[in-house]
Amino acid sequence: MIPLSTDVVRFVPPIFDKADPAAPAFFLRPGDPIERELFEAELAGDYRAGRVFQADLNRTFSEGVAVLMAADPGRDTLLALVAAEGALEDGEALPAEERQLLAAARDAMADHWPEYRALIVEMNRRHQLLPLVAFRRFCKGWENIEAALPFAAGPDRLVTLAATGSIPRPLMKMAGFEAYAMLNAGQHAKNSEAASKSDDGPPTSLSDAPSKADGTSAGTDGLKTPG
Repeated sequence: MIPLSTDVVRFVPPIFDKADPAAPAFFLRPGDPIERELFEAELAGDYRAGRVFQADLNRTFSEGVAVLMAADPGRDTLLALVAAEGALEDGEALPAEERQLLAAARDAMADHWPEYRALIVEMNRRHQLLPLVAFRRFCKGWENIEAALPFAAGPDRLVTLAATGSIPRPLMKMAGFEAYAMLNAGQHAKNSEAASKSDDGPPTSLSDAPSKADGTSAGTDGLKTPG
């Protein structure tokens, strides 16, 4: 459900105690359904950071395997593993050895199959830009952040780059991801609460590392670039 209320929400990053009045906090404005679609259009159009679905990754990976490993006896094994992985129910997983084989093949495919690499690049670009764009659009203030500049928005009503850059990057990204979660689910984390009208003023671990297709890194043999 997308929230109908546009009341500002006070968000304390979950690495801090919500009950501590001196904890860093951000004031986030929930977006509406139109803003959600505009936000996705901005990511996909302006930044080439649209959504990348697992089905698209699997399809492009399989196409690469079929071409680059046409004469390799391991081709059918990889294609079968991708199909088996896609059929898994929630909570199920392939055996460790099969997961490692797929991880190695996906890493190699990112090096040798341009269509697959393009999806990985777009997925990583989205991971990095999404919280920044959401933060600038939906953050309406902050408090208790040492050395941060005062809140400032430009004529476009976005938080200025100077003000955004003064926020420690991990905190900014936590607030940005929270704003995006509110935009999509109509919900906010337990460290968020509606800001009182009398107020004056990620996850517990957030990695900035680019994402692999399956979160692992390894090498593989058998993949050849087309001649």
